[in-house]
Amino acid sequence: MLWTRGVAARETLSYLDRRGIDAEPALVGAGISRRQLSQDDIVVPAASQYRFVELAAAEANDQLLGLRVAAEMDLRSIGLLFYLTGSSRTVAEALVNLVRYSRTTNEALVVEISRRKDEVILAIRDLQDSDEPHRQFFELLALWFVRTLHRETNRDFAPLRVTFTHARNTDLREVHRLLRCPVDFAQPVDSWVLPQRVMDLPIVSGDSQLLKILTAHADDLLADRESVGGLQSMVENQLASLLPSGESRAAMVAQQLGMSQRSLTRHLAEERTTFAEILEQLRRRLASHYLADDRMSVQQTAWLLGYSEVGAFNHAYKRWTGTAPRRTRKPPAAPHK
Repeated sequence: MLWTRGVAARETLSYLDRRGIDAEPALVGAGISRRQLSQDDIVVPAASQYRFVELAAAEANDQLLGLRVAAEMDLRSIGLLFYLTGSSRTVAEALVNLVRYSRTTNEALVVEISRRKDEVILAIRDLQDSDEPHRQFFELLALWFVRTLHRETNRDFAPLRVTFTHARNTDLREVHRLLRCPVDFAQPVDSWVLPQRVMDLPIVSGDSQLLKILTAHADDLLADRESVGGLQSMVENQLASLLPSGESRAAMVAQQLGMSQRSLTRHLAEERTTFAEILEQLRRRLASHYLADDRMSVQQTAWLLGYSEVGAFNHAYKRWTGTAPRRTRKPPAAPHK
């Protein structure tokens, strides 16, 4: 179960909305909610994003939808990757940062860089173990890359060629016009090929100090992803916001993540955990944090953790620690005489 920040899906939804095209059938078909896509810090399964963009193309009756979305989207919407590449010194350094940190945005993709004669080749490998069609997504991604290079160098140059693993037999002239280079379909790899001569081009917004800050942040994100299972982390994020409302049920979390409860259970089992274990561990960790704050009452802590009665929280806390929550509070300081 691989995750993405859902930028392509969010931008596609915005594109449909601007044109008055009903996106609901595509959202339902992909198992994504409009509410999910409205929140920048929420992630969606990569397969759901692929499916949504494909279904959106069908709803819009436009088999070039991915390219049209990429032609209009705000390049900054991809977030950290845009600023990492944009604060690099040269195109070569920007590509190294793109390769290194691409998984902060999309866990399903691995970008690999190689050189051959006078060419620099970026190959995009999809880790998804599925047959989910992804034509619209990969065409969107290619044009995003080309536009980003133009923006960050302030130079108007074209790739030597772009290759796609998917097939395409229609609208070929328009694809070439938008990407402005030779395009080959049904190839062994998705790739973007650049001339070696552009590697030394300066990035006009290069900022070495900003780059240090951004790379440190990106390194932390990658470390967090490696230390906590992807889905487990997402479940915790959802629960943290749902607990005070008392909606800490697996069905609700599954709905927020755009999957069935059965799928949620199965994928958590693959990460060697269960929903109940995640909920228990999160409540225990948050309880310690809240009770360490003298301003937070036991009753408030119980409510924030989603318990309808203080007694239920007291029982759970005693099971975790062997003592009642009130006994963990620091005694009030004696008044000064």
